[in-house]
Amino acid sequence: KPKKNIQRVAIDAKADGTFKADIYSSAKGGKISAEVEIQTLKGEKVESFTGAYDGVKYQISGNVKSPQLWNPESPSLYIAVFKLKSGNEVIHQHTERFGFRTVEVRESDGIYVNNVRIKLKGVNRHTFHPDFGRTSSKAFSIAAVKLMKEMNMNAVRMSHYPPEKHFLDVCDSLGLFVLDELTGWQKPSYDKEVGLKLLREMVKRDVNHP
Repeated sequence: KPKKNIQRVAIDAKADGTFKADIYSSAKGGKISAEVEIQTLKGEKVESFTGAYDGVKYQISGNVKSPQLWNPESPSLYIAVFKLKSGNEVIHQHTERFGFRTVEVRESDGIYVNNVRIKLKGVNRHTFHPDFGRTSSKAFSIAAVKLMKEMNMNAVRMSHYPPEKHFLDVCDSLGLFVLDELTGWQKPSYDKEVGLKLLREMVKRDVNHP
């Protein structure tokens, strides 16, 4: 990467088309600007937005009219191409795949996705294969998610550790809710020094998966 680069981004794309993104960068404002171009999976431009530096990160927001929404039955996805620019020159570029959806937990009611109440029907999963042990691949991920979908499931719980990146990519594209999980060492340990570090890294890695 160049010295001034995009370190990571966090996307929040709602069902009403609201798009927000935090861009964490080694560039600290000044003459450096940030922008995003939202594209279809075929690379067709949908919208583009520019952002401003708030002293910690670049923030971008905008609205996409009538986006195709992500849900397990119709897992529509988009691409966000983020750019750091000095004038018209692109210094660094970073791409993320995401989906527009709104997830709500309504007290004493249930879980709603895109304003529709849902039930999670799924299974616990370990990264394990009877022939290859804990060796994994994207092909294994595709086979596992297809099996769950064929059994009319819509969710999977990661027991008890975050999955491989390609497993989340497959859940995004084939339509499966994921209960991401970090091991708790038998007793609640997330508020301890090591637990907080691991939790922070898991959220930073997986935040953009719809």
